Amino acid sequence: MKKLWERKKGIQINKIIENYPIGMDYLFDFELIPYDIQGTKAHAKMLHKIKILNSKELKTLLIGLDKILSLYKAGKFKIDKSQEDSHTAIEMYLTEHYGEVGKKVHAGRSRNDQCLVMKRLFSKEKLFKIKKDTQNLIKELENQIKKQGKIKMPGYTHMQRAMPSTVGMWLGSFHDSLQDGLILVDATLKIIDQNPLGSVAGYGENVLGLDRKFTTKELGFKRVQNNPMYCAFSRGKFENIVLQTVSSLMFDLGKLASDLLLFTTKEFDFFTLPDSFKTGSSVMPQKKNYDVLEVIRGNIGIFNGYQNQIESVIKNLPSGYDRDLQLTKGPYIQGVNLALDTIEVMTLIVKNLEAKKKNLENACTAELYATDEALKLVKKGKSFREAYQEIKEKYV
Repeated sequence: MKKLWERKKGIQINKIIENYPIGMDYLFDFELIPYDIQGTKAHAKMLHKIKILNSKELKTLLIGLDKILSLYKAGKFKIDKSQEDSHTAIEMYLTEHYGEVGKKVHAGRSRNDQCLVMKRLFSKEKLFKIKKDTQNLIKELENQIKKQGKIKMPGYTHMQRAMPSTVGMWLGSFHDSLQDGLILVDATLKIIDQNPLGSVAGYGENVLGLDRKFTTKELGFKRVQNNPMYCAFSRGKFENIVLQTVSSLMFDLGKLASDLLLFTTKEFDFFTLPDSFKTGSSVMPQKKNYDVLEVIRGNIGIFNGYQNQIESVIKNLPSGYDRDLQLTKGPYIQGVNLALDTIEVMTLIVKNLEAKKKNLENACTAELYATDEALKLVKKGKSFREAYQEIKEKYV
């Protein structure tokens, strides 16, 4: 299949050399097709506004793009590896089915320009979804705090019983941490809500007079990303920022999963989940396993790996577009989707969590109140160190 950039005459590129840079990128592009179409529609309307396309051509392109989207939703639009990416697949379809107008829509764009805008649109939508889903998780934590929060439970330091706590204090720590995480989400949404479309190959254009304010409004961005070179090197950087932000939320979920794995063991038996949340063993008939919590805990490391992959790729690149940036797409999409899945699962877990009141309160043994006893003596006039030593003799 002929490439958009292919020479009319000359040496054909070696097939092994051709396939290696493409890698799996065209498969990741498949998830981004709706956003690529959205960006292409806005660009086409802008080309019409600046008189590069006439009204008939614009109408034809919009019909064609809607057709591609309907085929995509029906599972009938594919990207061939030889096409390299969604941008080429869309342009080739338009040209094949709608003629010369398909060759006009790329005016004033590069494929990097297209990739920037489709990933920016994807990022906004998914980050808003992460925010909404995290708010739902916070709401379920609030419900459980109201329902079971007053139940006493031990607090731990050094993995040993330490001081008295409550279910509400324990769950509340995750609640408050997630709320702080949403501050980072809002800040990140503010950063990424700028339109890169029109940066072309990273240096803008000086002939057509692209109307970037028009596409900014059309695509629902808050502002234009003015410096075209910044547009270019924000690719990868913005994705890294998004995953760094989401890692704060994932950190909380991993910590909660670790706590629950400990507190649901027979040795603790503080909390339980419905049997429909547990798996069994192929050899031990009695087993009821909390595999879902173990996989959450493990997936935090996988998520961090995705973010580290992106950072490792981009950190030493020079200015301008580099093909290395293509390698950030896979880990980014996988990281975002993993975060969404994990938040959804943890919300179900929190909603169905049952505290075993008797076991929790029985575990609040007398030594948990040793510090309180020492402070009562301080209140009566003893120095803290003297009071500390007196109570220590009682328990040690």
